[in-house]
Amino acid sequence: MKMEYTKNELKYFIIIILALTFAFAFNDKSAEFAWSSWLVNFFKTLVFVAVSVFVHDFAHDLAAKKYGFISEYRVWGIKRLGWHKESFPRTVRLFGREIEINSFPLGIILCILIAIVSNGKLFFTAVSSYGLMIKRTQRFGHKIIEVTDFEEAKIALAGPMANIALAIVFKLVSPDGLFADMVLINSVMPVYDMLPFFGLDGMKVLAGSKALYVFGFLFIVGMAVLMHYLSALPALLVALALTVIFFLIYLWRSIAAK
Repeated sequence: MKMEYTKNELKYFIIIILALTFAFAFNDKSAEFAWSSWLVNFFKTLVFVAVSVFVHDFAHDLAAKKYGFISEYRVWGIKRLGWHKESFPRTVRLFGREIEINSFPLGIILCILIAIVSNGKLFFTAVSSYGLMIKRTQRFGHKIIEVTDFEEAKIALAGPMANIALAIVFKLVSPDGLFADMVLINSVMPVYDMLPFFGLDGMKVLAGSKALYVFGFLFIVGMAVLMHYLSALPALLVALALTVIFFLIYLWRSIAAK
């Protein structure tokens, strides 16, 4: 698959990767602070975060292409501040240049603030989103040209699931904890991505299929927790078993409520 990014997408990648790297590398776990060790940890984390972000977006791209769409990478934010009906997009003037801001980057701000306030012990990683553009030539044969809710749900879920898969791989190849930070990054990020906030992957999955959201959320949270206590395969088996059990309970209660 040929990967092509617009200038805006590359700009968003840089902003998001730097913000997440700052959050995950803020506390280098050293007994005493030293710039040399902090910078080494920062650049190591930068590589881990960059790989994780691109894998997440690549999964969206693959899923979108399957259904005849192009996925466009974006910074997650909010369009309205306070009671104003339309706050964004807006144009601001900075250093003599006009810059258009499409949304208020709430995720980026919270990511940095929470890292500072908690001294790097807490994370907020809901910082990215995506949009879909139609490739009409690839939608021939479909009854509906626009993306259906269920198609978007599967496209949205692909990103967080790719991060969980990456965490499993690095947990398998480094049972001694050599890539513990990579496992941490790829278990924390998908949990926040699955939050049901407007614009995030979680809301798109929930809007498209409540059942798929429940199953995906249970599995992702289960894996995120269990991988810190068990090795990769036991964590996967236990997470799948618990997900199936709780999902069946959810289905039973949903049917009983009707």
